Amino acid sequence: AGTMEKNYQTFIEKEPKREKWDSHFDFFLSCLGFAVGLGNIWRFPYLCYKHGGGSFLIPYTVMLFAVGLPLFFMELGLGQYAGTGASKLFMRMMPAAGGIGWGMVIISVIIIIYYNMII
Repeated sequence: AGTMEKNYQTFIEKEPKREKWDSHFDFFLSCLGFAVGLGNIWRFPYLCYKHGGGSFLIPYTVMLFAVGLPLFFMELGLGQYAGTGASKLFMRMMPAAGGIGWGMVIISVIIIIYYNMII
């Protein structure tokens, strides 16, 4: 176990420094662009109309505050605390959870491809 810890420490020390945001406003705009995507602008009004108008807003709002925002803030907090990407973050927290980070990366790539196909 000692050799593994030593190799891990060597790996951490060799990591290059990550760039930081120039201002809080730049970070805020980036988070806003991440959270408010094309789905919220194009798809949400259509879904509201299709599923009953205003009555669809009640479960949407409940799930937004109960699940969406806490997970969003957890991801932001963990990313800022660790200072790494998702793939390394979950590997550091618990090596068995490394797949969660890679899953987040793969889902992001799929969404990027999807948005590029729409535009």
